[in-house]
Amino acid sequence: MFDFIKKKIKDSINSIQKKLSKEEEKDLKEDENKEEALLKQDELELKKEILPEDKKELKEEVKEIQKEVKELKKEEEILEKPDKKEEEKVQSKKRSILKHSISESDVDMIYSEIKTVLLENNVALSVLENIQKDLKNKLVGESVSMFGNKKYLNNVIRDSIANTLIGYDKEEFISKIKSKKPFVILVIGVNGAGKTTTIAKLCKLFLSKGLKPVIAAGDTFRAASIEQLEIHAKKLKVPIIKHTYGSDPAAVAFDAIKHANSAKEDVVVIDTAGRSDINKNLIEELKKVKRVSKPDMTIFIGDALTGNDVVKQAEVYDKEIGIDANILSKADVDKKGGAVLSISYITKKPILFLGVGQGSDDLIPVSFSAIAFSAPMILCHSYRIP
Repeated sequence: MFDFIKKKIKDSINSIQKKLSKEEEKDLKEDENKEEALLKQDELELKKEILPEDKKELKEEVKEIQKEVKELKKEEEILEKPDKKEEEKVQSKKRSILKHSISESDVDMIYSEIKTVLLENNVALSVLENIQKDLKNKLVGESVSMFGNKKYLNNVIRDSIANTLIGYDKEEFISKIKSKKPFVILVIGVNGAGKTTTIAKLCKLFLSKGLKPVIAAGDTFRAASIEQLEIHAKKLKVPIIKHTYGSDPAAVAFDAIKHANSAKEDVVVIDTAGRSDINKNLIEELKKVKRVSKPDMTIFIGDALTGNDVVKQAEVYDKEIGIDANILSKADVDKKGGAVLSISYITKKPILFLGVGQGSDDLIPVSFSAIAFSAPMILCHSYRIP
């Protein structure tokens, strides 16, 4: 019962509120209408009061004001325009303030950053010393941005490293071979360096240039070495001269050259035995092969993955036998690349090619861009001159 009464009271209150709201809205509208009427009446009275002469004067005043505004805008534009000469002076001062002349200590700081990285990537100390010297010659006294001209510094560092490389032009190599018939190549290197595969790649290259190669199976020491060469020779349709295991490798080389002369072959490629450790017997054997074959070029084949070891091997072979050029195998899986720089600089002999796979075409001329480490290892660094 009380709930019903409560509801009724609530409904009544709501009804009253609605009515009041409507009445208030009505009163407001009436007030607004009255105000509008009064304003219109005032406007009419003002219009009546303003004489034609007054209207003319007002128009002239408006024109004068507009003219003054235009003149003010012109003055503002003149003030806003900078003096070109003054601006150039300011910019010149800024540039001179932000420039820094590189000192020897600055170069030492830059070198210390790259030295650690290069050592970690199998670059020999003598190569590093040469790079440091080259950097000092190129950078000391140069003016660069205080905040580090990254591109300039990276280019100088890149050039200093690239200068340690001695490459060999592919076409120059082919021209040299064509200059003599038959052209004799002696291939030397330790076991597992990739001599057999590299010989096959060289023969494929010669064939592509219209040259007729012949292979001398001079490794009569290692088991299955002759059979491996025979597989490659058969695939390439290249003649192979072989003897039995344990026979004199110098005799094999002699017979291969004799065959090339009679068959009018263009180039003889002589394989030789290698050892895991370079020993006196091997050295004497190779010396004999070289005396008998009188090669026009002796090529050292090294494994890029062995790092500084391959450099030491090349040094020994160069000292004892004498080498004319280098080929580094497995360069495609060598993520460091220091061996390429070191072997070229230390032996002072060019790198003919880099072996970059097991295929017969996987032989590329050496260049700085071909070194796996060049971009990620060094050129990502940012240098700041203090």
